[in-house]
Amino acid sequence: MTDHEPNLLFFFDEDLPARSRNVHFKYGPVEPEGVRVRGDTPADLGAASIFLSKIFLLPDDTYRMYYWSYSSRCGKTPDEQIPRALVATSKDRLTWEKPDLGQVQIDGTGTNLLEIEGLEYQIAVGLCPVKLAEDHWRLYFFGCEKGTRLWALLAADSTDGLHFKLLNDGKGMLYHPPIPEAGPLLCDIAKSLNRDPEEYERTEGMRIRRLQTNDGATFEGNLQDGFEVFHPYLLDNAPEDGRYVDVPYNAASFLRVIARRTSPDGVNWSDPKLIIWPDAKDPWDMQFYMMPVNDYAGWRIGLLGHYRTEKGQQDCYIELTFSKDSHTWSRPCRGNWFKGSHDEDSCGIYPAGEGLVDRGDHWQLYYTGGNSRHDVFDLGGATFHTIMSVKIPKNRLLAVAADVVTGEFMTEPIFLSQDEIKIDADIRGWLRAELCDIFGGKLEGYHLMDCDVVSGDCQDHVLSWKGEDASAYRYKPVRIRFEFTEGEVYCVKF
Repeated sequence: MTDHEPNLLFFFDEDLPARSRNVHFKYGPVEPEGVRVRGDTPADLGAASIFLSKIFLLPDDTYRMYYWSYSSRCGKTPDEQIPRALVATSKDRLTWEKPDLGQVQIDGTGTNLLEIEGLEYQIAVGLCPVKLAEDHWRLYFFGCEKGTRLWALLAADSTDGLHFKLLNDGKGMLYHPPIPEAGPLLCDIAKSLNRDPEEYERTEGMRIRRLQTNDGATFEGNLQDGFEVFHPYLLDNAPEDGRYVDVPYNAASFLRVIARRTSPDGVNWSDPKLIIWPDAKDPWDMQFYMMPVNDYAGWRIGLLGHYRTEKGQQDCYIELTFSKDSHTWSRPCRGNWFKGSHDEDSCGIYPAGEGLVDRGDHWQLYYTGGNSRHDVFDLGGATFHTIMSVKIPKNRLLAVAADVVTGEFMTEPIFLSQDEIKIDADIRGWLRAELCDIFGGKLEGYHLMDCDVVSGDCQDHVLSWKGEDASAYRYKPVRIRFEFTEGEVYCVKF
């Protein structure tokens, strides 16, 4: 008989499990860890952001964080604010230092700013690095396309992850639609290139339409298996459509939804497949801004960034979403997964592109905390972006929960691979379980009243029936019916 790790059954589908009664979905606990990096130097003054970016473990067991700032004071005048890429280092992934990279100085002092070779304008927003090999790093970011200044997705490669050279001759791979809020208009570019404006808009406009995005993209992949990107896609949003809200920094003529593209080389991208957009269950002014994705236990877990656009409601937070195939996504618990608990993240949670990181008995999530809403960009020099983190107990993302009234639900058929069935649950009342055949019929000796009552908070409660485990049904398909009060059931281990 072969022993192996138990299978895990989560409750991530859009609908509650079969035969549900008096139960509901509930997010699991999230523990704040506080501030990790502040924008407290001229290189990142007031705005340190890991939004979309990642942290890497290096061969010497230290960590490297790529982050960015909207307001680096590396320009020609002290008040000029330039979006730039930066690096921080750590020995424990908790406490960070800002090393002098020897690439950019401010007032004669070395900084942790990255200089990207070949970049016409040293502007970088929304960094998303990918490590392709020990000696091959790629940095995706949004900046100005060479020769046109169109706001576009660019990429740079490096052999050491610190000295990057622009890829693809500075030509954009994906594009923000050319509007006054995001770079020059096509007609103005045509004039600067001595091209016929109508012809240029016709040819370039169609190409950009196919490749359009917003600067909230996260990338994964490698040169052997290919690449994927999850990104905001911008739908036309006219005032008569009923979702139009004209507020600053909102690009009101667009509605943000989530799309996925693939690429064999990370440069040439497929047409988009729209995967998540607001529906009848969402507020009328909902928009989706980003979605880092993790793979775990047969599921894809998306951190769906969302915000409402009506003035005064533009706080940006995360909702958890789930998929088995990357195309169809369930949203069982709509709304904020967690809110900020500090002044620094009182108005926004913008997740790192790496998403959930396995730290043994828990996951760690880095994010950018914002203390201003999406439609408020300039706080008069005050801090508005800070890098922060939280920890999440392993497997406790989403639960089926009951209150004081007895709740009930039944699992899908599962094939037992262990002698013991365990549940990860926090039960403040009581819980009993019943083994059933795949049609829901009770199995003799494993009725609810045979079950030894479960209570307490434990990630490995063992189910038993008059002291007996489930070994009689090992390697057989069964279903489990639960009844419980005042508690949360996160997963079944079988």
